[in-house]
Amino acid sequence: MEKKKETRQPPAKVNGANAQIAVKLRAFYHSVQEETLPQKFLDLLEKLDAVENSAQRVE
Repeated sequence: MEKKKETRQPPAKVNGANAQIAVKLRAFYHSVQEETLPQKFLDLLEKLDAVENSAQRVE
């Protein structure tokens, strides 16, 4: 029986351009996640919930 040659690609370089982009995107995503929501946005969400709740009661 002959062994088949594996055609795996070598692992990507840790210092490659794609790896650097991925690291920066993760850092940006985490910083955005940690931001607090402005009060105006929270007020709008509460109003939306109230409208949705009243619409469900009518149905």
